[in-house]
Amino acid sequence: MRALLAAGLAVLVALSAAAPHVHAGPRGAQDCAACVVRNADVARSETPDTLPAVVVAGEAPAVPGLPPVTGAPLGAIPGQSPPRAA
Repeated sequence: MRALLAAGLAVLVALSAAAPHVHAGPRGAQDCAACVVRNADVARSETPDTLPAVVVAGEAPAVPGLPPVTGAPLGAIPGQSPPRAA
């Protein structure tokens, strides 16, 4: 049933676009979808470049980082005073 309805609508649209018609509106053919599509440009297959940019990575710097943190944080051990508020 759906296929029959879809085919009927496709035929109706094709016939209404191909049939001669008069533009009675104030703007003429600018409001007519069939005339606008008839005078449109051909679709192109140009797509934008969506590839990510290539970044050349150099060698990692040999600068030493921060010293490793050892021990428990202040206030984590019972009886140890919490850090002072600055």
